[in-house]
Amino acid sequence: MLAGMLVGCGSTPEPTLPPATQTPWIIVVTATPEPEEVAQAKPTQTPWIVVSTPTRGTVSETTPTRRATTGPAATRELTETETETPTPVSATATPAQTATPSRTPKAGDLIYPAPELLEPSNNQPVPWQSTVFLKWEPVGDLAADEYYHLHLERPPKTDGQQWYGDYVYLKESQFLAEGAFLAPFHLPSDQGHGVVYWWVRVVRKTGEDENGKPLGADISRPSEKRTFITEPKPDGS
Repeated sequence: MLAGMLVGCGSTPEPTLPPATQTPWIIVVTATPEPEEVAQAKPTQTPWIVVSTPTRGTVSETTPTRRATTGPAATRELTETETETPTPVSATATPAQTATPSRTPKAGDLIYPAPELLEPSNNQPVPWQSTVFLKWEPVGDLAADEYYHLHLERPPKTDGQQWYGDYVYLKESQFLAEGAFLAPFHLPSDQGHGVVYWWVRVVRKTGEDENGKPLGADISRPSEKRTFITEPKPDGS
């Protein structure tokens, strides 16, 4: 048809270009930029990741982790783990921590030396209704329940004679024997002189007997024994 029209017109017109057809624009966005774009892209902040990495057998229960700070040094990733070694505590008590031992002794404990007798000398005569002063060296400060136990004893000289003895508890290191206390240590006139033994030890009071006399446990060895001589009682005394 086109050829016929051209022949009919007698000339050959210049061809007319058809209007351009718009090609659809398909834009594909990829997540991966080109290498050049990466070089020009604005640097991003690397996240600071603090990792606490326990090491078996070496990390204590409380492990402080170094915290990142701002600045150039903060661009590196911190994975350091700092450990603290606890300081061992000795279970041995020092002298300053040692408690003062109790003054209460166990059964059989002797915590004082034997008292040393001072006076009177051996075989001092003691007339009827007179006195005798007994004295010994102190062993130290006694606790509230500790005492000197002074014991006096007049054994029989022959068969049939009566034995007699008595004792007192004292805080002082001396005793004046006189009057009713001393009278039973004198023998009747027909039995002659009496020999009285006396000695001292330190005791811890534990109670009293049925007569109210104190009872105690020895906490020292006894002193030596000394004697004094009691003159007989007059007839009728």
